[in-house]
Amino acid sequence: MRKFTPLALRLCTAHRSAFSVRTITSTQSKALVSTRDDIEYCRRLVHKHDYETYLSSLFSPRYAREALWGLRALNIELLTIPTHTRTPSAISMRYAFWHNTIMGLYTQPQTQNLPPVARVLHDAIQRSKISRTWLRRLISERQTSTAINTLDDLQEHGERTIACLIHAHLESLDVRNMHADNAARAIGVSSTISHMLRSMPEQLAHGRCDLPRDILAKHNIN
Repeated sequence: MRKFTPLALRLCTAHRSAFSVRTITSTQSKALVSTRDDIEYCRRLVHKHDYETYLSSLFSPRYAREALWGLRALNIELLTIPTHTRTPSAISMRYAFWHNTIMGLYTQPQTQNLPPVARVLHDAIQRSKISRTWLRRLISERQTSTAINTLDDLQEHGERTIACLIHAHLESLDVRNMHADNAARAIGVSSTISHMLRSMPEQLAHGRCDLPRDILAKHNIN
């Protein structure tokens, strides 16, 4: 008979509950627009491109889990724009589309014709009042991100990308305090550094290296 560790059992339970029916009030249901297909789209995107986050998301309450899938799906959509779009003008238009769409969730009641990611985020904003600051910073940094010249640049990049996603996730959990904010910034920066180091073999295989330029210069690496 197959035996499961406590962690494996909890993961299995969380995975099953990810697809159970959401419990919301009648007042909330009138304001929500995402469908099961929208949530599934975000879940699949995160499962495919950000599997570690997907696993950790299973420990969040259902409403925060769906918010996290929406947030991380947005990040994936932004990251893949340069690879799925060829011309600079088209790339700029895609970033502008996401900026206008996401910022519009805070200012415009219109929810028709929204992409799945935007509908899931609309509901997360309605439920948890997620600050637009985090999403605006994320989109702006993904659009304007340039070469990392120094460690300070790398730290700022982490604060304006992964840390913003963590801040927004914390708000979906109704966690708003200075200690959590400090932890979010630290985790965002460390995650960014970790991701860069882990991606080094693939970068080198394609003839590039994204380490900060001051470190490369210090060790005479071209």
